[in-house]
Amino acid sequence: MLLVASLLVLVALGAVGGELQPSALRVMVAAVFGLLAVLFWPGCAASPVRTTLRVAAWSATAAGLAAIMLTMLGNPPQPLAQVLASCAMLLLMLLPAHALAAWLEGLLMRRAAAAPGARSAMVAVGARELAGRVVAGTLALLGALPLWLGPAGELLSDRHPWLIDVLLGISPLTHLAVASGNDLLRNQWFYQHANLAALPFDYPGLRLLLPGYGLAVAVTALLVLTERSACLRRSAGEPSNAP
Repeated sequence: MLLVASLLVLVALGAVGGELQPSALRVMVAAVFGLLAVLFWPGCAASPVRTTLRVAAWSATAAGLAAIMLTMLGNPPQPLAQVLASCAMLLLMLLPAHALAAWLEGLLMRRAAAAPGARSAMVAVGARELAGRVVAGTLALLGALPLWLGPAGELLSDRHPWLIDVLLGISPLTHLAVASGNDLLRNQWFYQHANLAALPFDYPGLRLLLPGYGLAVAVTALLVLTERSACLRRSAGEPSNAP
């Protein structure tokens, strides 16, 4: 379902017409799979360790599907090294994103643990869907950060010239562009719609991004393990309603 949904979105965005430059196509495919994968998050498992493994497996699956899609859409074919670099960055982004979805799902389920049994299953499904939507929306907002905070950044850039680099550095779309070798703000659409393109700026380097994502993965994995352990302890401590 993720593959089909991503293909439909890419067709709607015009990614299959061969008009995009190869690096822009890599950014678009990775961004589409990154957003939709969180919406298709399969939900937490029964134990903290299994949930962590599910986060890793689903993130790797989404990144692998994105790589397959890139080999199908490239005309001429995408260089394998560039495909791997783009999808590796996508994997680094999806690991903390899915871990956050798992943490949020566990938090919602723990707060709704007092619901009756029949309603409990509905709560579990609703928590999974809500967690995926919240994380996907957060990724979309952060990705569009150079657009909706661009005017404010331009106004403040005289006093704080570093602010432009911070706005670009926070955006996960910028990270995908750096890994894909794409000059994001100087693409035609961004150059016309993002005022930051006319200002001096520097993209974040991989030497900064890789340790940052490594720290994000470690922190979010700790959150998942802690939250799922709390859920299990609460479930084990509840008295049984069976006669």
